[in-house]
Amino acid sequence: MPILTALLLLLVLVFAQVLIAIFSATLGLGFIIAFVLVIALAGGIFFATTAYSVFFGAPFVPTDEQRVSAMLALAELKPGEKLYDLGSGDGRIVIAAARAGAYAEGWEISPYLWLYSTWQIRRQGLGDRARIHLGSYWEEKFNDADVVTLFLITQQMGRMQGKLQDELRLGGRVVSYAFKFPHWQHERKDRGLFLYRKG
Repeated sequence: MPILTALLLLLVLVFAQVLIAIFSATLGLGFIIAFVLVIALAGGIFFATTAYSVFFGAPFVPTDEQRVSAMLALAELKPGEKLYDLGSGDGRIVIAAARAGAYAEGWEISPYLWLYSTWQIRRQGLGDRARIHLGSYWEEKFNDADVVTLFLITQQMGRMQGKLQDELRLGGRVVSYAFKFPHWQHERKDRGLFLYRKG
């Protein structure tokens, strides 16, 4: 995804140069100023959401497909179950869960990643089983989740532990990538993935 973002940004910049060269003589300085403001706004949104994710969740790091499959296998996800992915990034866990027959929802604060993942879900015809919410997961309730997947940073794990232990129903499973909860004993561990179950 970072490569895709860089390529899209490069394409936008090249397109901008072409537009400026073609229209600057006829449209004048107002067009150039408006265009620069639009690019600055888009860049500001990108950097603001990235900074927010670092402080209140985790920055986007793509999970490779093998690890996604391992997370779903560790959770023993079954068709018809409900999976929530917290900080869903490009949507690959949500998409994989929907393909496996689960109903999957993700939360993402980056409008760019939300747009990309929503487009991927529609492109793959999974709109009836998969959805990405634009916004923070901290205000949501997860009492109907069968499985929650997450890849947070150490500083957020204690707060998330309290939230999930309060909200998950009995038997609800959580798979965390790389980071452990500070005061919740995992049930199983597999190559840096930790399975928790509310008992």
